[in-house]
Amino acid sequence: MKTTIEIDDEKLEKIMRMSGIGTRKEAVDWALTEGLRIATMNSIEKSAWTVKEAKGAVDEDYDILAIRNAKVTYGTKSKRRARR
Repeated sequence: MKTTIEIDDEKLEKIMRMSGIGTRKEAVDWALTEGLRIATMNSIEKSAWTVKEAKGAVDEDYDILAIRNAKVTYGTKSKRRARR
């Protein structure tokens, strides 16, 4: 949605320079995304999750055993991760 707001130009330019973001629009979107991420973490920290929230926190296709046993490539050599 289009809106008109006053933005601190120094902060915006610093964010763009430090992050490598090329446009003001992308920088504002990035800042909103990061703000939402931080607010979500703070919200989670303040209250316990419901079972539904906890189940939704991890992708159902996530398989830690498959990741541990996955073939890992370093440069030109392939190795299997050692099980701990």
